[in-house]
Amino acid sequence: MRRLPWILILATLSIVIGLFVSRDPERAARLSEMYRSVTLTGETREMVIMLLALGIGAFVVYLTMTRR
Repeated sequence: MRRLPWILILATLSIVIGLFVSRDPERAARLSEMYRSVTLTGETREMVIMLLALGIGAFVVYLTMTRR
């Protein structure tokens, strides 16, 4: 079975649910507060960015070394 229709269906469903949730002001406020509390700030954010850059660099090196 092809995956593309399932991916499109799930993406559409998540957009519709997101629009439905954001219409209610109380839920939108709670969702906004949740996003703010999860946001990485300061030194933690720098550490995450550094680890992501290191991981991407290691992956590029891996692909370069294993490609013949």
